[in-house]
Amino acid sequence: MSARDLTTQRLSVPDLLRAIGPGVITGGADNDPAGIATYSIVGATAGFAQNWLLLLSTPMLIVIQQMSAKVANVTKSDLATLLRTSFGARVATPAVLLMVVANVITMGADLLAMGAAFELLTGIRFVYWIVPLAAAMAFVTIFTDYKILSKYLLWLVAVFATYILAAFLARPNWADVLRSTVVPQLTFTPDYLLGAVALLGTTITPYLFFWQASGEVEEKRGVQGISRRNVDITAGMIWSNVAAFFIIVATGAVLYSHHATIRTAADAARALEPFAGRYATVLFAIGIIGAGLLAIPVLAASAAFGVAGLAGWRRGLGRHAKNAPQFYVVIGLAFLIAVELAISSVNPIKALFYSQVLDGVIAPVLVVLMLVLTSSRKLMGDFVNGTPTKLIGWSAAAVMVLADVAVAYQIATKGLPG
Repeated sequence: MSARDLTTQRLSVPDLLRAIGPGVITGGADNDPAGIATYSIVGATAGFAQNWLLLLSTPMLIVIQQMSAKVANVTKSDLATLLRTSFGARVATPAVLLMVVANVITMGADLLAMGAAFELLTGIRFVYWIVPLAAAMAFVTIFTDYKILSKYLLWLVAVFATYILAAFLARPNWADVLRSTVVPQLTFTPDYLLGAVALLGTTITPYLFFWQASGEVEEKRGVQGISRRNVDITAGMIWSNVAAFFIIVATGAVLYSHHATIRTAADAARALEPFAGRYATVLFAIGIIGAGLLAIPVLAASAAFGVAGLAGWRRGLGRHAKNAPQFYVVIGLAFLIAVELAISSVNPIKALFYSQVLDGVIAPVLVVLMLVLTSSRKLMGDFVNGTPTKLIGWSAAAVMVLADVAVAYQIATKGLPG
């Protein structure tokens, strides 16, 4: 069967259901608590004015994740290994290590957000939740077989439906929402530009590329599964941005009109209550907790896949800890450092900012490297990128470079956030 046949074959309903896997998990993990905070701040400061960016970024995200999956399906290798073997350690090492550092910082910020959400629901101080949450997630990630872990992660993806309900409870003007989504609204102010940078940086993040490729290797889908893979990824990325859309709608409808100032996702949940009711606050907080339970294991595992692929160690969540000790040690260390960041005096806003800057620096570089890999006929054979993939991929890289320039300008003119 040719590459064209594999990518255009029709799938039955059972085939579509069986297709659900790494792509949907990746889409859910994209909206981690730090991402929810970013979308909430965008909604609170710009209303619905940046909804159109989600529409713009969706095809870019789909194409980038499909490239990540395709190169893994064809070569049967994870992304870090491919970077090392194709471009050498001088290119691969900084790319992977920047991703790892950003992941661990994000994990710390996510644990803080989860603790704050639990405090909001129970009244028990956030600091008492951090260690038990991290310990439970580390145990599940290290000692649970990949097949079981993936089912657990898939169920958690459904938690983002809470934001759809929260948005309706906020009673937005849906005509304004629709208009802002399909008609770009540009305002060349520092707050608007920074919000746009943060939104794009939160949506297209490097750890997703590593997790998607590694997930394909774990699933062993190969080139025969390309049609199912495309359905899986498309569904996951659309669901990811749909959830982000409703987070912005919920916060934009309530907090923007009341000029509320928020700094974290928990602040957003708390601020919704006087205007949208207790149910909206509870739904928002549950979403933060569920998002952390989904995203933090993915962040830790993608960091471990990156380091292990770079070093040439045995790796895989389908392996027993005894068969891939270094891989699981990296996962454990990622959790330990994240806990230390969460319970220390590290400013969570600074942590979030730094992780986004690191992601923003490496994301366009990784996209370009993946475009080179997936456009190589020697490596990909008949599965090289077509013209639409190249156009969208290069456009995504260009947009992310512009985002980097905007961040650099902000740092140069206003300095780092306090």
